[in-house]
Amino acid sequence: MALNLTSILNQDDGKALVEEYLNKRLLERRDWETILTNKKWGRVDPLRTYDGQWSKFTRKGRARRPQTMPSPSGTGSDPNSGAHINTAQVKLPIEFLQEYIDISKVAKMTSWINLDEWARDDLPFALKRRLHEFVQNRFVVGRFTPGVWDTTHNIASTAFDQSAEATVTLYDESFTFLSAAKYYVNDVGNFDLMDGSERANWADMRRIGVRLGLAGARKIGGTWICVCSEAFWTDLLMDGDSGRLTAAIAGGLQTAIKGLEEHTTFRYAGFTFVIDDAPYTEDIGNENKRANFGPIHSALCFGAKTYTWMPMTGKDGGSMKDPPLKITDNTKTGYGYSLGYLLPYQTGIINDTWGCVYKAPVSEQKPNGYDADDPDAMLEGFGNYV
Repeated sequence: MALNLTSILNQDDGKALVEEYLNKRLLERRDWETILTNKKWGRVDPLRTYDGQWSKFTRKGRARRPQTMPSPSGTGSDPNSGAHINTAQVKLPIEFLQEYIDISKVAKMTSWINLDEWARDDLPFALKRRLHEFVQNRFVVGRFTPGVWDTTHNIASTAFDQSAEATVTLYDESFTFLSAAKYYVNDVGNFDLMDGSERANWADMRRIGVRLGLAGARKIGGTWICVCSEAFWTDLLMDGDSGRLTAAIAGGLQTAIKGLEEHTTFRYAGFTFVIDDAPYTEDIGNENKRANFGPIHSALCFGAKTYTWMPMTGKDGGSMKDPPLKITDNTKTGYGYSLGYLLPYQTGIINDTWGCVYKAPVSEQKPNGYDADDPDAMLEGFGNYV
């Protein structure tokens, strides 16, 4: 049957000539800030090749208080004992992160998406996100048993961030990872005493600030830092701080006014608040196990140089750089290859009294569009571990 312009769109034979329009402008996807891996807060100690398998950090102790000379004559009035100057040391091992992506030459040559470029962009992004999670882990438990993927690529044969392992033996050496002090909402004694109805409040924040101050934690830019989730910050704003916050706003505290208008953070009660868009969360009754969208959120509060982390760095150190990717042919005829890396890292708490974890239930825990009947769909979209 002959085709014509008036019938091409509704005749069965004509439909074979109609193709979908391929929009090559890719849709936006979510990003993560990975805010904990920055040079301003933590101590940045780049690792250099051929310098050893672990680091030993040393802190000089302070001398004791002196005594008043008991007799001005001086005879026999020396102190009965001399001052002892001690040191404290923290050991951290060098561990390694590894990942790869297989790429088919056929797919690369025929796909309208540049697969090689995609892999080169996403491998470093996932790496930076994991380093951010490692810092969270150090605050909360010290260290988790490392997660390991099995051959299906999206199932973990050893779970990620589910089993605390503060002490581990590597290189035939025992390492005990420090963690930060834990405080629970309303200053209750332990995790299980929270019933889910409590919320973060300014009285707790002030208590934490006092405790950090008493421990000698150094402020950063005039305040301590509190890294918390959007939900955690929103709950804090619902607390009027016994009228202090309302009075401050009425008195013209412009940062608070702007923060309430734009729903942004502001400095208050001795803290600079920074939103963590990938917070560490837990389920009720499951402390020290990372949860996906759990109702208990951990805010990390700390002063300067509480933790250390090794950035992805070149020989000069101190800068976040993408890892060098190894290209490996994995077929006899070259129809496929892999992009991968093996990268050293090191992170840990080195001044455990200068930081703490403040845990509290939040009013909102699930992201927009979450479907309880199909949670894996959103987990995969967020790059979480299924």
